[in-house]
Amino acid sequence: MRLHIEQGGRVRQVTVSSGALPGEVALHLDDTVLVCDVRDLGHGRLSLRLPDGSMRDVVVEMDPIPGHRTVHVQGVRVPTMASTRVRRGASGVAAHAGPLRIVAPMPGKVVRLPVRPGDRVEAHQPVVVIEAMKMENALSAGRAGTVREVLVQEGMSVEAGRPLVVLE
Repeated sequence: MRLHIEQGGRVRQVTVSSGALPGEVALHLDDTVLVCDVRDLGHGRLSLRLPDGSMRDVVVEMDPIPGHRTVHVQGVRVPTMASTRVRRGASGVAAHAGPLRIVAPMPGKVVRLPVRPGDRVEAHQPVVVIEAMKMENALSAGRAGTVREVLVQEGMSVEAGRPLVVLE
C-alpha cells in the first residue's frame, strides 16, 4: 500500500508491504526501510515492535473522504491518503496518454467494486476496495477517465502487483 503523509507541511510518500515473516511489515520512507512486527489490537488499533525492541501504539481513524485516514502514532496525529500507482511524465505530472492500470499494492481480498466497464470516473474517485492486514484500502483513479476493464470480482484474493481496473 502506498500512502502520502503530511509531516511539517511537507508531503512524503510511505510504502507499506508485507515482511518476510508472518506479522512483519516493511515501511519504506524515502531511503529508509523499517521492518517491524505488527499486532492488530482491533478497532483500528495496532501495536508495532520496532527493530530496537521498542513498542509504538498506533490508532488508525477512517476519515469521511474515501482513501483518507488519520494515523495517531504515540499521540502524534498524521493525516494520510492512500495512493494508486500512476505513471508520471518527465514534468512529474500524471501521464494522460494511454490506459491507466490500477494495481494491487499488496496482497489482499477485493471487498468492493464501485465501478463497472463503461463508467466515467473522476480523478481520486475510488474504483476498487481491497482488504489487507484487516484494513480496507480504497484505490482511486489517478485521473479522470472511463473504466475500460474490471479484471477482478468481489471476494477474490489478489497478489501484489495484480492489475485490478483499467481506465482510458
